[in-house]
Order: sequence, then structure tokens, then C-alpha cells
Amino acid sequence: MTENNKEYWTNRYNEGDIGWDVGEATQPLVSYFDQLTNKELRILIPGAGNSYEAAYLHKNGFTNVHILDISEVPLKNFQKRNPDFPQERCYHQDFFKHKGTYDLIIEQTFFCSFEPDQMTRVKYVTKMASLLAPKGKLVGLLMENSSIEDNSLRPYGATEAQYRAYLKPHFTIAHLEKCYNSIATRRNNELFGIFQKKEKTKTQKNNPLHGITLKTILEELVATYGWEELGERVRINSFVSNPSINSSLKFLRKTPWAREKVEKLYVYTFKK
Repeated sequence: MTENNKEYWTNRYNEGDIGWDVGEATQPLVSYFDQLTNKELRILIPGAGNSYEAAYLHKNGFTNVHILDISEVPLKNFQKRNPDFPQERCYHQDFFKHKGTYDLIIEQTFFCSFEPDQMTRVKYVTKMASLLAPKGKLVGLLMENSSIEDNSLRPYGATEAQYRAYLKPHFTIAHLEKCYNSIATRRNNELFGIFQKKEKTKTQKNNPLHGITLKTILEELVATYGWEELGERVRINSFVSNPSINSSLKFLRKTPWAREKVEKLYVYTFKK
């Protein structure tokens, strides 16, 4: 997220403009937590806000819970309310710059806090997968539709089909359905999902690009670098002059040397 987004969220917390905050851990997630038996799971809650779910987990004996937020305000509020929670597991950080390995990442409408452009959403999914250990899970709540008709304000919802399309390259979708136990204000507008990180096959070990389409490669590189930096790293006109996914794909598919450079950059960026 950009510095402006950092300021945006800090201002909303300072002004008390936090309509998404229900003041407690939400029931769909509590129900999921209550059936977990391994209390040593490495758990991350990104975009944690006031972190009621983290407090619930911590008070119920989970020993390796981590929270992250771009704004320092909710993190300080959380620490005041939960002074026994390890401070070193509270990260005031941009999610996309975070490093770590987790068994479980909790999604509390974090996806819906980002601008709803395709590149950001592809980048979100890629980053989630990179933070998870083999067979790790992304679990939680997603808004099915925007609360604003013109989709101009957060939360930025998506359809079930869109969520499936974004997640499919990196996750096996074990469960994605409407919540049956949402709070009243979110009823019929909330999906509960369980997504398991896909395992790499032996073929993938020999060929790091096995099963990855050129379109996915290009989308993830643009999401990571942006067109300007990508054009500096791979000097081709379609990355510099009026760049778009479709025009770049047409060029790369008929230009082997350029495609090879793009694929090498992808492997360098995501497969190290």
C-alpha cells in the first residue's frame, strides 16, 4: 500500500470512521477457531485493525499469533487492551513488504480494503501464497458485494466467481459459500472461505513455470513492479508506450526473445 493509503487508514481510525468494526471477534471466525486443535499454529492476521480475533485466539491459548496493520493507531489500541500479547508480534508494516512463514492466515475482509483493480488483487493472492507454508491455509470472510452501489468506496466487494478466479492459480478452494452466521448488518453479503495453498509438483521443480500461463506471469509482474519499472527491466515498446496486458501478450506470444526475458524476470522475482 502507498503512503497515502497509510494516511487514509490512520485518519479513519483517528476520526472514528470505522463502520466495519463490530467491537468483537465475529462469529464465523470464532466458530472456525473453536474447532482448531493445534494451538501452536503460526497465525497471521493482516489488516488486523483492532484485532478482536487475535485477542480471542490469544486468550484461548494460541501461542503463535501475529498481527499486522499499515496504521499504527489500531495496533496501539490493541496493545493497551491486551498488554500480555507479545509486542514483537505486532507489525506496523505494509502487508506487501512483510516477510514470514505461517500455517494459517486469517482474512477479515482485508481483500476488500484494497482498490478493486485486477493487478492489486493478483498481487494480494500471490503475496498470501508466498507467506504460507506448504499446505498452509488462508481462511476467513470476504464481502460479496460493495456496500456502495457505484463501488466507489470501501469495502470493495467481488462476486464468488471473481474470488474463485483470483485464488485458483495459487490455492485449492476447499470451501467458499455464503455465511450462515453473519451479523445482521452483513447477512447475505458475506462469504466464508477456506483456501489451501497448492503444492508444487515434481514437474514444477524441474520447470518453475509449469502450469503458469503467460497472462498470469505478466499480470503478477505488473502488479509487483508497475509498467514503468517493468519497462526499465525488460526494454520492449509494449511495456513503455501505452502499455496494456492485451497488447503486451500479443507481442510476447510472437516474440520469443522478449518472452524469455519476461519469464526469466518472473522466475527471479517469485521462484527464488
